[in-house]
Amino acid sequence: MDEIVFSRESSWLPFVTRHEHKLLLQVVGGADALHQPREFSFPIAEAHLAVISSSLTRHLLLYCALTPLASKAGSGGVLDEEAAVALLDPILLSEDGDVDRIFWKIPWDKRLLLAHGANFRLLKRVQLVAALRHATVQTDWSRARKYLGP
Repeated sequence: MDEIVFSRESSWLPFVTRHEHKLLLQVVGGADALHQPREFSFPIAEAHLAVISSSLTRHLLLYCALTPLASKAGSGGVLDEEAAVALLDPILLSEDGDVDRIFWKIPWDKRLLLAHGANFRLLKRVQLVAALRHATVQTDWSRARKYLGP
C-alpha cells in the first residue's frame, strides 16, 4: 500500500507518495472516456519533495507545467514521464529568474495560477515566481474567468 508522504488541502494539487521505498509524485489531470479525472505518477527525489512541501509557489508552478502533459495524454494515453521528470529540476531547484525563463519555452496553464491567486499583471509578463507571492492553496475559478473569460 502506498503511503502519502505529503499533500496540501486541495485534492487537485499533486501529492507525494512512497511506494516500495520510492517517492512518486501523483498528478490528477485530464479525463478518461467517462470524464472522470485521471491520475498519473512518476518518480521524484527527496530534494524535489523538500521544495514541494516547503514552497507553495514552486508546487503550483510544477502543477501548471504538468497539466498540459496530462491533457496531452488524453482519455487513455500515458503521461510523457520523461518530459514530466525533465521539469522537476528546472522548476523546483533553479533560481527564480531561471524558473521564469523556463515558462517562456513550455506550455503551462495560466488559468490554474490565476485561480490560485496569481497577480495577473506579473503573470502576463511571465514573472511567475513573483506573481505567486500571495498564492493560496484554495482555488477561485471566478478569478481566472475575470481575466481570461469563460
